Amino acid sequence: MTLVLSTTAMLLFTHASVKQGFLDYVSQQAISRLQYLENAIKEVYAQEMSLSSLKDDQRVWRRLKYQTFREYIEQQSREALSNNEPPLHPSVKAQERAFVDQLILVDADKSIIVGEKFENAEYSWRELFFEDQLIGYIGYIKPKDFMRSVDRLFINQQLKAFALLSIGIFIGSFLIALLVSSWLVKPMSELSKAAEKISSGDYSVRINRAASDEMGALCNNFNELARTLSANEAARKQWVADISHEMRTPLSVLQAQIEAMQDGIRPTSEENLALLKTKIDSLSRLINDLYELSLSDLGALSYSKENLDLSTVINNIAPDYEQKLASDGLELLVENTLSEKARIFADPKRISQLFSNLLENSARYTDAPGKVLLRASREKHLIHITLEDSAPAVAEDQLDSIFDRLFRIETSRNRATGGAGLGLSICKNIVEAHNGRISAQQSTLGGLQIKLSFDLT
Repeated sequence: MTLVLSTTAMLLFTHASVKQGFLDYVSQQAISRLQYLENAIKEVYAQEMSLSSLKDDQRVWRRLKYQTFREYIEQQSREALSNNEPPLHPSVKAQERAFVDQLILVDADKSIIVGEKFENAEYSWRELFFEDQLIGYIGYIKPKDFMRSVDRLFINQQLKAFALLSIGIFIGSFLIALLVSSWLVKPMSELSKAAEKISSGDYSVRINRAASDEMGALCNNFNELARTLSANEAARKQWVADISHEMRTPLSVLQAQIEAMQDGIRPTSEENLALLKTKIDSLSRLINDLYELSLSDLGALSYSKENLDLSTVINNIAPDYEQKLASDGLELLVENTLSEKARIFADPKRISQLFSNLLENSARYTDAPGKVLLRASREKHLIHITLEDSAPAVAEDQLDSIFDRLFRIETSRNRATGGAGLGLSICKNIVEAHNGRISAQQSTLGGLQIKLSFDLT
């Protein structure tokens, strides 16, 4: 509908514009013929220094007009003959004569000297000057239609050709619009159907469209969204399965031990009660870690930030873990080159929790005898913290996943050492909450290296 209206409006506008433009041209051609009459009137004025003779004897006025008419017709006939064109049609002469008949002559005050002025007619005026003096005007009615049939024929041919061109443009535009709409509607329909499937929980849907245009990019983005949702759904299911497994293991041991005591198979001794407490502590740590991680994911983990001296935090926490690591056959080395001016805007409690989780991770997964190196240094506006341990190492292809929740190395870093694989996930959330950076790579000591960086205040 829009195409039809726009094409019709363009056709009507062009029709009126071309017709009016050519009519103006034809009118100017007719008006230019008045030059012959103007010259004749000036000759009369030069002889008498007045135009009163034309007023007194209107035959002189008619003679001047028709002499002008004949001179113009003769000139047109000579031009047609020299150009091997057919002679002027009698209707042309009649039309030219009608133009000459309606001419009038007025003085400088536009008082009629000679000629009949038609009522309700819109006259145009051609000034008459003699030696730079205004002596009067020739009044004429500007043609509002084509006086010559040849002009009508020409303009009709032009308008017909343009009408055919407009129809051709309309048909071509319609076909192009049809092709473009089908090109757009098909993928949009596929996108709509695929979106319905995704909203119903089917994340396996994909749109096959190998194109480098905007629609192809949109389809690729949609496929990427579907893959992300599918991966998140798989991760959610794996998360639930892993959590169930992690909680079921200590609960199963507790249940078995308690039932054995109830049945009298195992005595209620200090040793058996200590075993039960160990499993309860393991379960409590898991629940606390899950709670901490869920709070940090939701952004609900509380932070009371202040200008914190990081060097003091390291010096306070290192002795606590030095003895614990030594009991596990590990040596803790500290290289702290930070001054008291090395401060960051941070929560002391959460930063201490960060270092505790990192050191606990090394204690849990490093083979004895081994080493754990904690290094702190400053570089311009940054504080760098590095914690690395000795063997066993982490495979290169697993370093990117080491901060994922419930991720643990099943081979070299033994699962039997305990923990649910949530510590490093919590560490990552704490670091990011302080606008810091955390990364993992293989350690020069043979194990894992964790690198932290914080902005100085």
